[in-house]
Amino acid sequence: MAQVLKEELRARILRAAGSEFAARGFAAARLADIARQAGTTASNLYKYAPDKEALFLQAVPPQLAARHMKLLRARLAGFEQGEAWTSLTAEGSGAAAALLAFWASHRHAVAILLSNAQGTRYEPLRERMIVEMTTRALQRFPHGGDPALAFVLRRILSGTLDTISAILREYERPEDIRKAIRHFWRFQLAGLQALLVEGSREKG
Repeated sequence: MAQVLKEELRARILRAAGSEFAARGFAAARLADIARQAGTTASNLYKYAPDKEALFLQAVPPQLAARHMKLLRARLAGFEQGEAWTSLTAEGSGAAAALLAFWASHRHAVAILLSNAQGTRYEPLRERMIVEMTTRALQRFPHGGDPALAFVLRRILSGTLDTISAILREYERPEDIRKAIRHFWRFQLAGLQALLVEGSREKG
């Protein structure tokens, strides 16, 4: 008789897997810990995934990673436009609001994609995000070819991914995630705007 898989248990396993992979990374995450957090046994996990990699890809499916990149690029398009960067919050930008909603709905998966995908097919995504963020930002600066500015922006935006990932690991409720990220965005965007204003003065 075929094994009947329980959707409620599957959901618990995927939540536990996302939590463990986000906290420990793929290599260090243990199936026994995932099973314990899900309230089942390690042997029972194999009814839902044949191995750790298959379980990881259920927790962070390729279509979710692709959707995240699409939303991030839509948000980054605002970096190139003429309005002040301080307006690119969830309240001032539809693209920012959509990205924030996605983060709140898929917190563990996004935390993994941003800063803890080492040893998985998604490992190159972090570097791609940093490069795209830096490139888009530099297009607004009068001295966009300045290597020192490029270095500083890259470090700032690398830290952005780490901070957002930490928020998504720390907070569970969507309203808490949104509140923390709004705080961070106000700080970050004001700093980027100040850099932009200073760059314009130097050009003048």
